Amino acid sequence: MELKKVLVGIDGSPSSVAAECWAASAVEDCDGEVVALHVIGAPLVQQATEDVVHGLGMAESGLERTQAEAAHLLEEEWCRPLRDAGVRYRSVVAKGDPVHELLHFARKEDVDVIVIGHQCDSSFVHRLFRGISDNLLDHARRPVVVVPVSESR
Repeated sequence: MELKKVLVGIDGSPSSVAAECWAASAVEDCDGEVVALHVIGAPLVQQATEDVVHGLGMAESGLERTQAEAAHLLEEEWCRPLRDAGVRYRSVVAKGDPVHELLHFARKEDVDVIVIGHQCDSSFVHRLFRGISDNLLDHARRPVVVVPVSESR
């Protein structure tokens, strides 16, 4: 199967590096493109507080600052595996729920596959609330590849 466009969720973790490496290898022989997406999710109360402070003109929004910092990290550090592989890629920072944003960008960009790393978290909290990969697999209308962290080694 030739993959022309791959969406990969990244956050700088070892599992996201594994996902980037998988995505890069999937598109390298067919001149495909990787869309690297980092999602910033702010807790509701924090977001409301920042919106009030920003709306009153008291200070720059911490969320905006976080988006700018994330965009810098994304391009300078987190996309290094894609640059090193020499594949075409674009980096995007979005705000919201990671699963929702991954699904939204997958539809918007009409990607062939969504790729994410697996945190290998078996804690009680993870099992209670389910991880991003679990929710993504439940709601995606296109193929999803979940790459274990061991794939990057």
